Amino acid sequence: MVNVAAADLAGEPWTAPEPAELPEWRARLREYYGTQAGMQGLCTAINSGQATLLPVVPGTEEFSPGVIAAQLLGRLEAETLGGAELYYATADMTSLALAAASTPPAEKATARRLPSPAGLLLFEQPIGGYAERLDTLVGGASFDGNGEVEITTPIVAVSWSSWTPGDIVVEGTRPRWLCQTKSGFEQVPDDFEGIRLTFYASGENKFATLPDDVRVATGPDGRAVSVGDMRRFRAEHGFALPPLVWDNECLLRYGAGFAVPEPDTTDAWTQVVYTAWQLIGQSGTKNPLTETEELPRSRAGRRRDERNGITAGPGVRIVRVHSAHRPSRAAAEQDAAASTGRSAPNWSCRWPVAPYRRNTCLNPRGHAGGDCEHEEKIVPAHIKGPPDKPLRITDTVHLWDRQPEP
Repeated sequence: MVNVAAADLAGEPWTAPEPAELPEWRARLREYYGTQAGMQGLCTAINSGQATLLPVVPGTEEFSPGVIAAQLLGRLEAETLGGAELYYATADMTSLALAAASTPPAEKATARRLPSPAGLLLFEQPIGGYAERLDTLVGGASFDGNGEVEITTPIVAVSWSSWTPGDIVVEGTRPRWLCQTKSGFEQVPDDFEGIRLTFYASGENKFATLPDDVRVATGPDGRAVSVGDMRRFRAEHGFALPPLVWDNECLLRYGAGFAVPEPDTTDAWTQVVYTAWQLIGQSGTKNPLTETEELPRSRAGRRRDERNGITAGPGVRIVRVHSAHRPSRAAAEQDAAASTGRSAPNWSCRWPVAPYRRNTCLNPRGHAGGDCEHEEKIVPAHIKGPPDKPLRITDTVHLWDRQPEP
């Protein structure tokens, strides 16, 4: 057995599929949550504490929490994916959403921002990621020096749908829904109305890039367990993961405000997703930041979707930064060189000054009387000065010792 350096254990950069592959990914995901392997994976994650939402059904106390919750959450997610419109955010679009989300939305969460009632959005680059120690990935088994090394899990996709606690009834009984908070699990109010988001990580085996002879655990009999042993076990027992795997969830209540989140949390990822929705919604405006292309589905693909119970539109909406604002290839390459490909990428070369949020009155004539509607818009920052000179960002304070002349 060998020890390897931390850099060798970091994992390969996330490689996104082609947009045309997304309908098949949706179908495989939806099918997976109806299999025993899918239920077992969800159950294990829930019982190990990797869950934000936990449905509890009275009278099922003899089962572990994960057994019941996995069935209900799997059923809920399969329904979401069946009606999910497909979106693909290019690398530049992903970086734009991350840059704009560096400032939290000032508006309250609203259903109007949803580009569709249910959806699946895949990002060409991760919107975040979190590191885990190698020893915790296999249950805290003993190691020969690799245990303290961390592997980063990239968050690369999200599904969503409008949700209330009464959406699922089990034999005439409404489950009691609990939500994980900083102080522990708290009950979701019965009158909750909002959005349920499911964040997806890459479906790769987290040990996929490691050599076969790297020792990762010690078995119950004291025998060393290598990466190769784990690969063979998975192959023999049919542990084939879908291209995306459920990582965690988040609830976003309509009317809730946004605050500065802790990095690499579901709150942080939710703000990036909400910002992406805002940007998608601006694609048809007078000065759009983004543009959307519809990629049609083949007739054979549409027929497969119908047979599989998928009711959503068959096409894929590819969301790009509008050509008027698209960063240069050189800037994108500089950002890529400064990124790992397994967490949120660097975006400062593409967006030296982040876009800002502007509150816009949609009916100025009624503004004085309060009879108007406001909407937040994301506006690109403009850089003044010679393009061949270095950029210097400073804070300027204008001090008035008297009112300016009208």
